[in-house]
Amino acid sequence: MATDLSILAEILVIGSLVILSLGYFFSSKTHVILGKKFPVKIGHNLNIVGWLLLGFFWWIQVEHYILVNDPVNGFFCALAMPFFGYLAIHEYLSIRWNSKYEPLRWLAAMTVVAGGIYFFVERVPILSGWLIQVVAEQSIWILNSFDFSTSLGSLDYGEGSRYYRPVSENEEVQISVEAGDWRSPDSISVSIVLACTALQSMIIFVGGVVCTKAPLKRRFYAFLATVPAIYLLNLIRNAVVIWLTYEHIWGDDTFFLAHSVLGKVGSLIALVFLAIAVFHFLPEMQESILGVIDLPLRKAPDGLRGLPFAKGMPSMVGYVFVTGLVLFPFGFFSASVKEQGFESNLPLESMYLVSLAILVLSLFLLYFYRDPQRTIESGIVSPADGLVQRAEIKKGMVYFSIFMNVHNVHVNRSPFDGRVISIKHKSGGYLPAFSKDSDKNERLLTKIETSIGMMKVIQIAGVLVRRIVSYVKPNYEVAKGERIGLIHFGSRVDLSFESAGIDICVKKGDKVLAGQKLANYTPLSSLSTSEKIFEVPKRMFSKLQASQSED
Repeated sequence: MATDLSILAEILVIGSLVILSLGYFFSSKTHVILGKKFPVKIGHNLNIVGWLLLGFFWWIQVEHYILVNDPVNGFFCALAMPFFGYLAIHEYLSIRWNSKYEPLRWLAAMTVVAGGIYFFVERVPILSGWLIQVVAEQSIWILNSFDFSTSLGSLDYGEGSRYYRPVSENEEVQISVEAGDWRSPDSISVSIVLACTALQSMIIFVGGVVCTKAPLKRRFYAFLATVPAIYLLNLIRNAVVIWLTYEHIWGDDTFFLAHSVLGKVGSLIALVFLAIAVFHFLPEMQESILGVIDLPLRKAPDGLRGLPFAKGMPSMVGYVFVTGLVLFPFGFFSASVKEQGFESNLPLESMYLVSLAILVLSLFLLYFYRDPQRTIESGIVSPADGLVQRAEIKKGMVYFSIFMNVHNVHVNRSPFDGRVISIKHKSGGYLPAFSKDSDKNERLLTKIETSIGMMKVIQIAGVLVRRIVSYVKPNYEVAKGERIGLIHFGSRVDLSFESAGIDICVKKGDKVLAGQKLANYTPLSSLSTSEKIFEVPKRMFSKLQASQSED
């Protein structure tokens, strides 16, 4: 990581761990401290901030891994912001649904324990140097046991204090590995650093075991079954990487293939088997991990919604957004990497432009598919956000047309309480939705039987994405203001029903929101006798006329 980001990284990592620990504490139950009440909601809010800070910290580590030619770890760091952002989203859902999710709390506790151990060791050079020295000596002992004479150089602490310093690649503690005559003259030099000690893998298991709610005896057995095995396997891995590199087995790419590919894949396979061993002793830990994996399957309580996005939003929108987030840090640090004289095999500058384009597109799509809450007013309400293009009574029928521009919410709602009688799709053209001939476009006709007669809601597709999604089915009892469907991009919604007892409240050119009142209605039973004499036949005639007209 470049020196100018060291202080920022320090603030992010320390701040995230402190905030997550506070969030874990306050999210357990309501606390009263010094007479002041702290609800569970505060803990979840703290966790949101903590997860986002931790994601941003790992995000800016991508530069370091580019400079050390380790794209695998760089890729995992680039995934941090989408991953931790997703955890933050579920903390938000816990607030929205007023419910705790214990696997998520377990993950927060494990992160604090594991992260606290790792970052403490990493930032105290005299401690990390001791660990590196021990691991390096035992790694070359394996090589010497197979008659590959190997020795160590002196431990290099780099510049700065040996007792505490912000991490930086220029100050990384390391020890060089020297080989005898068997080393190829074309091979590069290998050094042992903190990443070669398997500290990261060990503390993950330590954190998971410590934070799992299980008897101490079983947790101790789980520790013995994993941590020593990880340490031993890592020594073997170090010895193999050194041997392959100094033998120059695959030419100039040997170190990369041995360390970043073979070593990473082997470590991953080993961790899977070790995890199985842990689960034997700690099934509770397995349940917590599965609970984290099952976060996408987490269900909202009855009557509550999840994220404020439209049902039917293409899943590709989320994938595109994540892709942009992953590519962005690689491109963002391209100028810094170039200034430091490092030539990367990755097309960093192109990745920057592509990521910006993807992020802008995905943010627009997320904005388009938003589905905020709407206040449902009295009377007959608007089925859509947008511009009123038509609001009139003609031949005993009320007609409304509402044009939705690309910036409007495109989720449509029921204008009145009733029962869905039928849903009929009609093919047609794809003219712009604001065109006077757009009523010939592809459309979806939903008939709703209400206490004031039959209502027709016509969702009309526009010129871009020609797709209409219905949320309801025939015989479904729909409430006024309930979501009934989604039209993708520029489109229009037409509404028609009988005019008896109707008083229109909007006019052409008005802007409305879904759920906003379009018209008042007066039940026939409330009309005067003279009004009934004229209104009842008029309504019957209108109903007969409507039944004979084309849908």
